[in-house]
Amino acid sequence: MRYENEYKRFAASSLDLTERVTDLSHKVGLLIVAEAWLDLAEQTTQLVDHKADEAHEIMEQPLISATFPRQQPVAD
Repeated sequence: MRYENEYKRFAASSLDLTERVTDLSHKVGLLIVAEAWLDLAEQTTQLVDHKADEAHEIMEQPLISATFPRQQPVAD
């Protein structure tokens, strides 16, 4: 999730800059950049979630489950 949060911060920075500029075309450009950063954050989140699902499916394979049994959490 590190990259997603960083991309969201970049989007927020772009939005902050829109408050400081007076030229309408610059504001529009910054809004487009902010939207692109948010899109990238969303795509990254989806990719990470997809890879996590794939890893979970792989770990559920019978041979892998037999080779690497799940360990129970240690109680404090």
